[in-house]
Amino acid sequence: MAYTSSLVDDLSCSVCCDIFKDPVILTCSHSFCKGCLQTWWTQNQEQNCPLCKRRSSRPDPPRNIALENLSEAFQRENADLCPLHGEKLKLFCLDDLETACLICRDSEKHANHRFLPVEEAALSRRKEMKKLLKPQKEKLNDFVETKRKCEDIAAHIDLQAAHTERQIQKEFEKLHQFLKDEEKSRITALRGEKKLKGQKMKKEIEELSKQIETTLHTVTETEQQLGAGDIPFLKKFKATTEKVAQPPPWPSLPEGALLDVAKHLGNLAYAVWKKLEENVSYSPVILDPNTAGPDLHLSEDLTSVRRGVRQQLPENPERLKYGMLGSESLDSGTCEVEVGDSAQWELGVTFFLRRSSVVHYCKIGLHNGRYRSESSHQSGEWVDLPAKQKLQRIRMKWGPTTEVSFSDPKTNQTIHSWKKTISLEKSKVLPFINSTDTVPLKVSPGKEL
Repeated sequence: MAYTSSLVDDLSCSVCCDIFKDPVILTCSHSFCKGCLQTWWTQNQEQNCPLCKRRSSRPDPPRNIALENLSEAFQRENADLCPLHGEKLKLFCLDDLETACLICRDSEKHANHRFLPVEEAALSRRKEMKKLLKPQKEKLNDFVETKRKCEDIAAHIDLQAAHTERQIQKEFEKLHQFLKDEEKSRITALRGEKKLKGQKMKKEIEELSKQIETTLHTVTETEQQLGAGDIPFLKKFKATTEKVAQPPPWPSLPEGALLDVAKHLGNLAYAVWKKLEENVSYSPVILDPNTAGPDLHLSEDLTSVRRGVRQQLPENPERLKYGMLGSESLDSGTCEVEVGDSAQWELGVTFFLRRSSVVHYCKIGLHNGRYRSESSHQSGEWVDLPAKQKLQRIRMKWGPTTEVSFSDPKTNQTIHSWKKTISLEKSKVLPFINSTDTVPLKVSPGKEL
């Protein structure tokens, strides 16, 4: 059914000149699309009606529900009519990619254009649209899955932060306790020296007091003799002279009587640090929990790993399907790992351009009672090593070149070595460790590299 231009005008917004969309009504009774009105007010920086210029008292005018219903009904009834000619839309222009009526086809605008009936055009374009939509759906699924993984990572970050904070507190509690114990020990030593030297000085003072009393008695008695008459004085002269002629030895202050303050305070912080150093261990390799496969469980100090119940861990890019890496890239180093009675294990070194891009690797392992080696130049196939006695500890060593060696620290015999001739100067070197046994593998303490 054709429609009149006056009806179109009544249902059109005077700002955008299109059929109303979400119409609102002002106090002056004029209506506009909600978006058009807000844009108009923003541009003009005042809340006036675009038609009569009357100021609106409300920043959020109410919806014109009646007009909205009329506009939607009009669009539904006339969706298949040409907006220019009011005729049925029967054709689709292949050049302009838009619907057209018979009058449009003969107009100058569509001169020499190709047309298809709407039914045929819709069928072919639906196929085309579905083809274009397929990668979008795939990307949508990828986005949804990636978002889920990011949410898992975000939740795991909270768990990591809480757990790591607790571990930091535990470690500092140990340090605080060590310092408290050391403080107590040094104060006890100070008080012990104070008591010992105080007793010594007390004894010295007592001896001096006795000497003073004896000497004072001699002096007093002699002075009394000097004041006596001639006959009494001369009668006691010999005895008094012999007594006065032998004075006591000269008193002297004892050496080393004071506290040895220098011993207690000198280089105090350094001495405590050295003692602390003797009581803490250093690990040349710290394992990275962010790379650990879901079956691996780490010790609190990140130096020991064993197989356990499968965990729900986020699928971050660094995580391996099995095994795990060291936390820090080391151009060279030596690392000893206690394998003990573990029946299934793998140890090695990997060379990365990026954490997720392995360039080369070399590793050895114990599989089904056989010691074997695997490296990138062996096409990823395990090769049996010569039969050896039961190994309890493995030493891995790698240098600034690409040479890697595995040896038995007990006998110092080389188990396996690997050297690649190509340059890997830009690569990162990370130790690799994997356990498929409940017996833990532990990185042995060592000297700081």
